[in-house]
Amino acid sequence: MKYLKRLISFVIISILLLNFVFCGTKGIFYEVRSDYGKAYILGSIHYGTPDLYPLDPLIEKVFIETEALVVELDITDSQNIFKTQSYLSRRGIYKKGDSIENYLDSESVGYLKKLLGEENFEQIKIFKPWVLLLQISSSVLNSASDMRYGIDFYFLNRAKKLNKKIIPLETVEEQLDAFSEIPEEDQLNILKTILQGLKQEEHSKNDLSLLLDAYKNGDEEKLLNFLMKDREKKEYKIFYEHIFYRRNFKFAERIKRLLGEYKSLFIVVGAGHLIGENNVIKLLESEGFLGSKIF
Repeated sequence: MKYLKRLISFVIISILLLNFVFCGTKGIFYEVRSDYGKAYILGSIHYGTPDLYPLDPLIEKVFIETEALVVELDITDSQNIFKTQSYLSRRGIYKKGDSIENYLDSESVGYLKKLLGEENFEQIKIFKPWVLLLQISSSVLNSASDMRYGIDFYFLNRAKKLNKKIIPLETVEEQLDAFSEIPEEDQLNILKTILQGLKQEEHSKNDLSLLLDAYKNGDEEKLLNFLMKDREKKEYKIFYEHIFYRRNFKFAERIKRLLGEYKSLFIVVGAGHLIGENNVIKLLESEGFLGSKIF
C-alpha cells in the first residue's frame, strides 16, 4: 500500500512537471514553405510581463535551428534611436508657434494632460497627432507591462547572444512613414476617438492581462477581437490600412525575397499581421507558399 501511494505521488508529480515543461506560451505560430526554403513566423506582443515566459519549447528549438532572425525592426540597435529622433524633428513637429492645443477641444486637451502629466504635456504639445498616438500607446502599455518582456526584445537579445544574423523587414523611416502618412485630419479624428475611449473605459491592467492570456494560449479569435476589433469603424479604417494592410503586403514581399536567399528563417512580426484579412500568411499562400499553423 505504501509503495502504491508513493507510485501515485510520483505519477502526479511527473504529470505536473510535464505540464510545466510543455505548457509554455504558444502565441500565433506558423510554418511557411517554398521550393527554396522555409520560415517559421511567430506573432509578437511588443510589450509583455515576466509571466509571458517560458515560451513553448518547440518555438525555442526552431529558433535555434534556423539561420537568421527576421524582425520588423531591430529595436535594440542604438542607431535606430538616433534615426527616430531625426525623423521626429523633421516630420513629427508642428511649425514654431503651433501646437496640438490648436486642433483639439478643451476637454480632449484636459484629458491628454491628465493622461501624460501636465509637465510632460508642455514638452510634447508641439508634436503632431500621430506622434501623440504613439506616446499614448506607450504610456498606457508601460503602466502595466514592459517592452523588455516583449517577444521582439526577447528574441533580439537571444539572437545576439547566439551571434545569429538579424534582418529587419523595414527601416525606421518606413515604419514611421506608416503613421505620418495618415492624413492629418484622420490622425486628429483617431486621436480624439482614442482619448474619448480611454476616458470612458479607463483601461485597466486587466485589459492587458486578458490580451496576454489570449496570446499565451494561442487564442486567435480573442486576439482578433483585441487587436482588430475596430477595423470596420469609419474613423479607424485608414489606420488599419496604413499600419497593418499596406505593411502586410510589404512584409510578405520581403519574406518571399529572403526565402530565395536563406533556407530557414525565424520571423517575428506583430500578432496583428498574422490575423484577419490580408494577413501575411494569406498573402504568402496566394504567392504559392504552403502555410501551416503550428499553434
